[in-house]
Amino acid sequence: MNKKINSSLNCFAILLLLPLVCTQQNASSQDQKNNKSETKEIASGANSTSTGTTPTSTINEVADGNSPKKNIDNTNLPKNWPWRGICFQSENSDASDIKYLASIGVNFVRIQIKPAIRAKRKKLDPKQCFFDELNWADSVLDECKKNGITSLIAFNHLVLDPKVGVDEKSPEFWVDRKYIDSTLSMVSIIANRFKNRGDELSAYEVMGEPVIQKKGGSVIPPNLQGFFTSVLKEIRKVDQERWFLLTPGPWGRPTNYAGFDGFTISDSKLIYGAHMYLPDQFTHQGLKKREKNFVYPGKIRNEFWDKSAIEKKFSDLKKFEKRHNCLVYIGEFQATRWSKGADEWVKDVVSTLDKNQWSWSLFAFEAGTTSWDPYFDVKNKSAKSTEWEIEYVGKNTPLWKYMISEYEKNKK
Repeated sequence: MNKKINSSLNCFAILLLLPLVCTQQNASSQDQKNNKSETKEIASGANSTSTGTTPTSTINEVADGNSPKKNIDNTNLPKNWPWRGICFQSENSDASDIKYLASIGVNFVRIQIKPAIRAKRKKLDPKQCFFDELNWADSVLDECKKNGITSLIAFNHLVLDPKVGVDEKSPEFWVDRKYIDSTLSMVSIIANRFKNRGDELSAYEVMGEPVIQKKGGSVIPPNLQGFFTSVLKEIRKVDQERWFLLTPGPWGRPTNYAGFDGFTISDSKLIYGAHMYLPDQFTHQGLKKREKNFVYPGKIRNEFWDKSAIEKKFSDLKKFEKRHNCLVYIGEFQATRWSKGADEWVKDVVSTLDKNQWSWSLFAFEAGTTSWDPYFDVKNKSAKSTEWEIEYVGKNTPLWKYMISEYEKNKK
């Protein structure tokens, strides 16, 4: 369903002398009650260099500590841990959906802030869209509080203006200082806005799939630890309560934990995460003209895939968890809805995550694309699977019925 989000912006923008940098004044729900507002600077990450207006944290700062946190206080876990939840986006979903999700047992939502996507979709000013997304997130958090759900705010689209032609996966993002400075400015705005929230907001995620895309393959961004350290320092300036998500690159694959010994970041509230889309040939088939004849369970690119194969792909992360006694959260998993065996693949992933007692969130509730939306199902199953097409079914798809049975476990 497409829902129009109506929100009034209590903010104003004044262009500074530096091009493409603006000052925004905006208040969260709590700030509005106290008749307070704050002015923050935000860079669009376009064709100019910001100087003199950025946070003091830098990507070159070295974290304290020699290893990941080794002693988790089980009496001070995030609310509703382990999370069984779902990813939540502004394109098709709004705060009114939270009540329904709570009714079926969802105890967690991953609130995805996507200003660049909103700007492209609505053809609006990117800076305005950034604050529109925060207003939307505020309304969602209000409903989470009413319904006993907790959440994580995921901010992964770090260059606001889609016309720039650079994003966080571009080499330029990691070598041109203005993009990092802009990111830290926006993180500061987000942390200040939501710092007075209660346990309806448990964590932050910034860069859930760290990667640089190049011809011939993908690589881990340089000084990824320095980036995470700088982001966390911005958050800790005003917020000591929220947990912070870390993940090694490239992308968010659980297999990245092979040989990985953790970031040397000293903080008492760290979560290690991953996204599960393996094997990519199966879960992404049919997208961008990809080959579309893979079946699960079955042989895919010379490897047989079934539940035991999925468990094996998580084994390095499981070893990492045991070695460092850390919290683990799988933030995304799903297969394109026309993939033959997609539902069984999802079930095998969820079963494995539950077995490991890890937190997770399915991608995604009323997703921005039908490819991943659990409300869609194959309409012509009698045809060859390579010719399958999907249609909107709603809450009665076999996959969504299964997910409800999983979410109901949260009620026990």
